[in-house]
Amino acid sequence: MMLSMLAQITTAPPREEIYLFLSLGLLVLAIILLILELFIPTAGALSVMTGVSAVASIASMFVYDTTWGGIYLAVICAGSPIAVILIFKVWSKTPIARRMILHQEADGQKKPIDDDDHGSANPSVSTAGSAAKSMRRQLAPFIGRSGVAATTLRPVGFIRIDGARMDALAENGFIAEGASITVIDVLEGQLKVRESVRA
Repeated sequence: MMLSMLAQITTAPPREEIYLFLSLGLLVLAIILLILELFIPTAGALSVMTGVSAVASIASMFVYDTTWGGIYLAVICAGSPIAVILIFKVWSKTPIARRMILHQEADGQKKPIDDDDHGSANPSVSTAGSAAKSMRRQLAPFIGRSGVAATTLRPVGFIRIDGARMDALAENGFIAEGASITVIDVLEGQLKVRESVRA
């Protein structure tokens, strides 16, 4: 009798709470990896790891409890697009994003160093400042011009004005490919655009 009870105790399934903590831990890991992807160029490796962590997190929650798994999946599906848009909006205002925008012309080529900045105490700062002013002067004539989104702007992408393909930043974070746009400003070396309202 005692032996049969002992066998039942030793073969009883372990408590499932470990899957709850595993699920939440994997979700935190996915968020951390997503944030790191914004700052570390890994050619998408961290994005893949983020996706794997998120899927494993959902699977762990289903193992913990099917009902909670369904609720958890619905929350993640509803919240993920909002979280990604918020992260990219915040990232586009960081110094790293501005530096990435400043280091490229509209056609994707690196900007030449300005010869007037050799005497500066901090050449990198003065070169970036003069290059930004020069870029603003070059792009200022496009303010008020209309064109079309050559790619989807999320918020950065390419537009086409009179056949010329140019780098642009969407005013409200997203403009679909093919939408009509109007240039409203020059910001950090690129055109800031707004989707045109079609009559």
